Amino acid sequence: MRQPVAELFATATILAWYICLVTNPIFPLPKNHQHPSLLDTERVRTSTVNDHFLSSSSSCTTSADCAFNGECAKKQSPDDNDPEQSGSCQCFPGWKGDTCEVMDVLPVETNSLGLKLPNHESSTWGGSVSYDNNTQLYHMFASEIINDCGLYSWTTNSRVIRATSKSPFGPYRKKQVIVPIFAHDSNVIRSPSGEWVLFVTALKGVKPRDCRKNATTKIDPLSTDSSSSSSLPPKDTYMLWAEHPEGPWSKPVMVMNSTKYNSDYWSKQNKTAICDTNLNGIILPNSKIFVGIWRHCETDELLTIPHLLTATDWRNASTYIPHLKRPLFVLEGSGAEDPSNIWITRTSDMKPGQVAFHVLFHDEQATRCMLGACGGLGRHAYSLSDTHGNVIGVWRYATVNAYDRHVLFDNGTILRADTRARPHVILDAALQRPIALSNGLKERDESGYCWTVVVPLRTSTEIEQQIF
Repeated sequence: MRQPVAELFATATILAWYICLVTNPIFPLPKNHQHPSLLDTERVRTSTVNDHFLSSSSSCTTSADCAFNGECAKKQSPDDNDPEQSGSCQCFPGWKGDTCEVMDVLPVETNSLGLKLPNHESSTWGGSVSYDNNTQLYHMFASEIINDCGLYSWTTNSRVIRATSKSPFGPYRKKQVIVPIFAHDSNVIRSPSGEWVLFVTALKGVKPRDCRKNATTKIDPLSTDSSSSSSLPPKDTYMLWAEHPEGPWSKPVMVMNSTKYNSDYWSKQNKTAICDTNLNGIILPNSKIFVGIWRHCETDELLTIPHLLTATDWRNASTYIPHLKRPLFVLEGSGAEDPSNIWITRTSDMKPGQVAFHVLFHDEQATRCMLGACGGLGRHAYSLSDTHGNVIGVWRYATVNAYDRHVLFDNGTILRADTRARPHVILDAALQRPIALSNGLKERDESGYCWTVVVPLRTSTEIEQQIF
């Protein structure tokens, strides 16, 4: 069947992008991270080029108008050399919308729910995932909230566990406790040389609550209740690493002191509040440089404002520098929290050496977790590097939601979550592009039980099969 000219042109544009990606990889794959594309697994998500891969949007002049999540494809005309000539955004796989900032999600299979422990024995919250070539498994690092307690007891009952799955979408099975109570905010990334680098919020000496005989009681995390975080020392940010996901893991080292970097007066409580940082990021290709994003609690309203953190050597805690005076952006409402892992794209109209950095946030412009109303919205942000691939600090925050609180399942049911937060992007191990979204999910307001959902993104197999 013959394709229309416009469709062939759009197809050629994406083919060129893919060929550029393969011949000049965005992110040289680390040791034990080499894995065939998702095409070679049994969980291939099929689609047609016209319907899914080339998600077209409104007019653009450069790929910046597509948030560097797609190409600005322009029709052939006598004005081909005019940089102001308008085109249309052709979104990369997994994205759609006018600016390619809405995640193109697929239904969640009911037998692949991510990380949901059997019989509600424990809650889980937020799964950070990477593929390991040695074990040929996807390894998820998540918070487990023990003793039948739910999300409202995260300040006392969280520990970090490792779970595995043959598929990026799950189901994941718990295998190991990595950091005992108290540990939360687990974010795992990979170094170019293959190490597993894990960031956690942690504190020794916390006594967990026991919810096994009584229902979880909702508490204000900053109240004067003896079991709440206000009566505990600050929860600081630590880094530990291992050559293999099973360990052995290094001794955790503090990379951010919350008392020093993340405390401010909160007028509502008439006290100084100390926040966890949610630190996450990326180790740059062919280097030891870590680029991180963390949320800083500031102003008398205690807004959560994203800031940058850089380190010249990810292993050396003394090189970690939080940039306090330069917020990434200042938002409405309570701001944004829970930055995801950072990933990289290139587009054909970038200058040589430039890349775009991407991240997701839990958007709190209309909700407030610290007041018991977390909501379920996520938004995308991006920054264009200089010609040496360095972050230059100018970030753009989307005006549309990347996802909302609704999750569609393959049996046709739709779950409206009370809370959906802690986004993590699961990347295809070969192409290093998003293939799934992981979130912590609390289904109903009256229940504290929560689990970690993995939502597949729509990808195209038709073009990929022609290339690979």
